[in-house]
Amino acid sequence: MLFMGALVLLKQHWMDRELLHLLRLSRHNLDEMCKLKDELENKEQSLRWHSLELQRKNLELQEISFTDALTEVWNRRYLEEILPAEAGQVLRNYDRARDSDIRELDHRDLIFIMVDVDFFKQVNDVHGHPAGDRLLQRVAERLGKVVRKSDVLVRWGGEEFLIMSRSADPSGTPAFCERILETMASEDFDLGYGVRVRKTCSVGWAPFPWSRGSCQAICAEEVIELADAALYRAKAAGRNRGVGILPADALSAGATITLEVLRNDSGLLTRTITVLPPDCTTALESARAAALLSQPREI
Repeated sequence: MLFMGALVLLKQHWMDRELLHLLRLSRHNLDEMCKLKDELENKEQSLRWHSLELQRKNLELQEISFTDALTEVWNRRYLEEILPAEAGQVLRNYDRARDSDIRELDHRDLIFIMVDVDFFKQVNDVHGHPAGDRLLQRVAERLGKVVRKSDVLVRWGGEEFLIMSRSADPSGTPAFCERILETMASEDFDLGYGVRVRKTCSVGWAPFPWSRGSCQAICAEEVIELADAALYRAKAAGRNRGVGILPADALSAGATITLEVLRNDSGLLTRTITVLPPDCTTALESARAAALLSQPREI
């Protein structure tokens, strides 16, 4: 019995040691698991941070690719990227409102406004290309102060800029273009190194849809080309003015509307609006008044 009791005590002691060993091993494994969990959470947090940083870098690269390096406004590629969605939204708005009175639809259009610096080449020829680059930067800054936050200002190429005005009322575009003309010629452009030049600009514009009665007659890209044609009319008429090409007041519902037809139209489908800067408008009104006063009166 003493022997059997000793064996039982010995076995109990051995089992206690095994249990303690298992407890220590379990505690060690638990510590390792906690350590691995902490490392995993740290790595996941680091991965999330790197992922967000990568997204930020990608957005920065995308913005750089869509930004004009000289003037820091949007470039032509950016407009080409967003134009299908912008034009599609406008057409869907008109489609949803098809049953209402089309004449009552306002603030649904895109207005494309081309702005060209008059006689820009003279700056390059007289003061050098660096001065010309600084002039473009100053022009972009002034245009940036004129446009709304919802508008898109694009350097279209060379000395040409394009403004895409969202949710715009076409009837207010002449006043907006007059403001552009006034702002551009308001004061000299400081090009540095003591060089100051006064510059005017020419403006051409057209709305999208060009005809509210036939919204899909010409696409947004063709409307931009029509605005460019209006710009060249402004330059041909003497510069420092704006020209808009709009539908004729009595436009026939069944008229054939294509870009080529509108470019060559003599007034059957289109009407032209000319905008002059305020000082020129005042001068013209004074000249007309003087001419009327100089005419003999009938008694």
